[in-house]
Amino acid sequence: MTRMANGAVARRNPEPDRRRALVEAAEEIFLREGYAAANMDEVARTAGMSKKTLYQLFPSKEALFEAVVVELAAPLHRPAGEEAEDGPGALAALLERAVYEVLQPRHIGVIRLVAGEVNRAPELAGAVHRAGPGRGKGTVERWIAAQAKAGRLRVENASEAAGMLFGMAIGELHFKVLLGLRASPGRAELARRVRTAVDFFLNGAAVRPG
Repeated sequence: MTRMANGAVARRNPEPDRRRALVEAAEEIFLREGYAAANMDEVARTAGMSKKTLYQLFPSKEALFEAVVVELAAPLHRPAGEEAEDGPGALAALLERAVYEVLQPRHIGVIRLVAGEVNRAPELAGAVHRAGPGRGKGTVERWIAAQAKAGRLRVENASEAAGMLFGMAIGELHFKVLLGLRASPGRAELARRVRTAVDFFLNGAAVRPG
């Protein structure tokens, strides 16, 4: 990022770069200070921009927080090569990629923030829903829907089935990490849990001859 001598971001920087810088600064400040205590002036200073520029791109603190959640949730909605493949290996790869992201410290920090402040700032729940579940089908849900459409799985509601599969893979584990009872798992432990969950899921939902 190009900065001027006084710390302001050069005006020639394209808008996507300015938005990215503001979102990165906001994430840092939200996670450090909390939502209520986060100051928009501090976000602008940290990103090297004026407050006017900040409000031109994000008209409110809620809009800025939602942008942070959108950025965090992006890997969960990004198309992956395994989406077009069949079989347990493809589903396991998609699920492992998704749950790995959910268990990263950045995600954990945002969920803790929302849980701690949603009573004082109920708009946080709406922002998380719009940016995450309300933003569209994730890769795992799309895979399940495609398999059901092809007649390989007996699934009436792909969204509900994807939620159940996520629950099997990381439900209890996610809760313990959120509470600080344990650290996020390594890739080997996570892969083992995902393979077990996928095996249970596919054995229960698979279409059987006759």
